[in-house]
Amino acid sequence: MRISIRKIKAIIGMKFQTLLSNTSVMLGPILALGFVFAIKNIMPDIDVNKEGISFSTNAFVLSFGIIFNIAIAGISMSSSPLAEEKEKNTLRVLMTSSVNGLEYLIGTLLPPLFILILVNILMIPVSGSSFGEIQFGSYMLMTTVASLISLLIGYIIGILTKNQTQTSLYTMPITLLLTSVPAVKLFKEDLSEILDYTYTGVLTNFANSIFSETGYQWNLTDISILFGWFIICLVIFVYAYKKNGLDS
Repeated sequence: MRISIRKIKAIIGMKFQTLLSNTSVMLGPILALGFVFAIKNIMPDIDVNKEGISFSTNAFVLSFGIIFNIAIAGISMSSSPLAEEKEKNTLRVLMTSSVNGLEYLIGTLLPPLFILILVNILMIPVSGSSFGEIQFGSYMLMTTVASLISLLIGYIIGILTKNQTQTSLYTMPITLLLTSVPAVKLFKEDLSEILDYTYTGVLTNFANSIFSETGYQWNLTDISILFGWFIICLVIFVYAYKKNGLDS
């Protein structure tokens, strides 16, 4: 399948315009930064790492911030605009034109991904951390892959739902479950092992580890979980895309 850079650029420009003009969607990244700033200034600075207990205010605030941004903002930034396009039939018109599925996927993924990555970077100083104490390469790779997973989840919801109202109803419980992972892992140790198999659980463990003495160490389990979530979401997206007659 051939792709046209010119068509992808046109879709990217259209998507950026759609996202930036959608106040409800853009509110997600802004709230993520705002909540992190507020929590950081409310919570006392705590750093406990002994007798099997590990807790750091910076780690908790950072993990909450990136998960809020990636899960809530990420899923909303992909599901809501797609549902709107379906409702207005603009997606159908686009798909029956000369734009193929791969061009559409690349063009629609890049704008929200860029915004999520930018906010994830800003999250570091806002959370009270410094770039020097963050394993920046691992941080960028981990948050970018997780952002892609959230965007794909959002597109799956947007394709399978009939309108924006239904999209919001399906999005709310999913984002609530994903964003509650840091708090649940902290207060419900018996559920911690189960949540480790979610991509937001991997993000939480990563945020906690980078502030430890040894730092975060890449391992086969985390890589497999992230890769597995990405592949599964991609396969479901392609299936839903074709089943709903959007494959040109």
